[in-house]
Amino acid sequence: VAFVVCRSLEGLKTFSYLEELILDNNLLGNDLLLPRLPHLHTLTLNKNQISFQRNTCKILLDHLAEVVPSLQYLSLLGNIACPNELVCEEKDEDDYQRYR
Repeated sequence: VAFVVCRSLEGLKTFSYLEELILDNNLLGNDLLLPRLPHLHTLTLNKNQISFQRNTCKILLDHLAEVVPSLQYLSLLGNIACPNELVCEEKDEDDYQRYR
């Protein structure tokens, strides 16, 4: 297992049979573009720079639906997009439930 900070996901296109992908602790943002990975069922993007506003949320989720049609599990913990009441006093359980 190697740990590398990703700046581009271009090379992933050669791994079309990839089933799980962990991209935690990188500098990935709302402009994340994955290549088509038809077998990917688990994607973790924890602790990146993803922050959802109305339009960017839909754009990213539509992109993921298109390029990773088998996706069953997506984790965004540690991003602004995932409210955490333990870290930010301004967030509460309702914010987290809306995220879910």
